[in-house]
Amino acid sequence: MNATLVKPGPLGEPAERLLRALAALGHALVERPEALPDGDAPVTLVVSDGPFVFDLLGVVRALKAHRFRVLVLSRLGAHPDARAAALQRLWRLEEHVRATGVPTLTLRLAPLVGPDTPLWRRLRARPALPNGGRKLVNPVAERDAIETLARALDGRAAWRDWFEVAGAEAVTLAELRDLAAHNRGETRGGAWEPPLDELAEHRLAEWEPWAAHFGITPTPLAAWAGEGVA
Repeated sequence: MNATLVKPGPLGEPAERLLRALAALGHALVERPEALPDGDAPVTLVVSDGPFVFDLLGVVRALKAHRFRVLVLSRLGAHPDARAAALQRLWRLEEHVRATGVPTLTLRLAPLVGPDTPLWRRLRARPALPNGGRKLVNPVAERDAIETLARALDGRAAWRDWFEVAGAEAVTLAELRDLAAHNRGETRGGAWEPPLDELAEHRLAEWEPWAAHFGITPTPLAAWAGEGVA
């Protein structure tokens, strides 16, 4: 069953890209609460840290005539004591949403990788890396993140709690760059997603609860990183 997703405004990446993928799967995307049609069909409010500040309580009030739940697209490292301001904002957003008492699912996304993700395109260009690229990361295949959202929306996973959506493999940033550099493809549109200051705060993720809850086996990097090897 397709879901109706509503967002309070621009959410920024990677949230916007994931929502476009869901729309391509047939889910309806409504740009603002006021545009929802009348009726009591359930809707899903999607929030994330984006390029604007929105009134969460005002949005909740605008949705009071609908049966709704909230999806928080957060990122690894969200914490009240994080050094990166964006990670502090995400923590506050998570807390504010939970305080509303509305059914909530929070997903803290690891760096998203795949043949065409901004991070993979950036790494293909062999950029210089901080600290020699020794930072350990748990990248997750973007297709696994999309499948996670699809299973949450169609009822295959319970709508509750928070999860770290991360791959099972811990690799250094240098190892990830080397994988990307040997993968044929586009480099234009590359970007540090998340930014390097956020990556610096990542700890090894607890990916098992996510995989168990959503019934997903994380895609090994080798399963797709070798596609198009030069």
